[in-house]
Amino acid sequence: MAERGELVRHRLREEILDFRFEISAALGRYGDDLAVEGSDGIGRKALVPWTRYFSRRMSPSATQGWYVVYLFHPDATGVSLCLSHASTVPQEGNFKGISHQETAELVQWGRAVLAGEFVGDATVKTGVSLGGKRLAAAYEKTTLFSKFYPSGNIPDDRVLGDDLVDFARALAKLYRAEETGLVPGTNSSEIVQILQFAEEIASPAKFPAAGQGWGLDHAARTAVELRAMEVAEAWLTENGFVAKDVSATESCDFLGERDGLSWVVEVKGTTGGPKSVLLTRNEVQLHRESYPRNALLIVHGIRLSKEGPTASGGALMAICPWKLDEDRLEPTSYEYRVS
Repeated sequence: MAERGELVRHRLREEILDFRFEISAALGRYGDDLAVEGSDGIGRKALVPWTRYFSRRMSPSATQGWYVVYLFHPDATGVSLCLSHASTVPQEGNFKGISHQETAELVQWGRAVLAGEFVGDATVKTGVSLGGKRLAAAYEKTTLFSKFYPSGNIPDDRVLGDDLVDFARALAKLYRAEETGLVPGTNSSEIVQILQFAEEIASPAKFPAAGQGWGLDHAARTAVELRAMEVAEAWLTENGFVAKDVSATESCDFLGERDGLSWVVEVKGTTGGPKSVLLTRNEVQLHRESYPRNALLIVHGIRLSKEGPTASGGALMAICPWKLDEDRLEPTSYEYRVS
């Protein structure tokens, strides 16, 4: 049992932190206070030991908020990577599960926020099954999605790292929705700068750091964006474009010219796969108007150095010309006019 505690509280934590730059980048503004912790019980050993990563301000304790967590199955058949909400609250020295009504509201809300997030990935399932005993049942009730790794068949570190990043992106969506005051049982903020917030999330390299809190994580995000721009510019040159970087001043990243015609080019960089990209309202409007002389260049699989926020690698997916499919556009925030 002592060895179990060492693995859950320390070894696995260190392994997750090996991917801290990638996870922080995927979390966006919530990656600046990324933390990792594990527990196998205080005093009496827990039926379900766990190790989680989270934003300190969004989930200050394991009994508050949303997080991504490895839950170890009580029957030792394996471990599940889960996107979960706190399932218990402290009460008189013990832990009590949150109410059925609160659980139902949270899960319904969370799955609505993440509608379509893991569609097409057969390895990710809705909820998690831990055997339904005691606290295991509470974890089951507050888990939105999970991916199971059977004992004796754990994938390599690259696959595990990619999964951590994919779940981090989903967690960031929950955090963004939560900050708008949309969580069941909470009050809406008096003033929510939704449009500015969406702009910053979609194009972090175009906005200055908001103080020292961004630290290396802001630098890591910027490194990913700059690497994407490098790869995209090389592709544009190879394909006959004369391109100008206008990312700091315009609603696109490059203005290009080919065969005497002007093009607008959007560039998105990611450490994961090319599953989805975030777009601002201005970007959507510009590319609707510019089609068919427009392009979307997604540089995916960018690698961040563990020694510091420098980026390398990346494969490019080009959609050129890019006609926005309305069925694939999913709103992540709204402006509500009250007068």
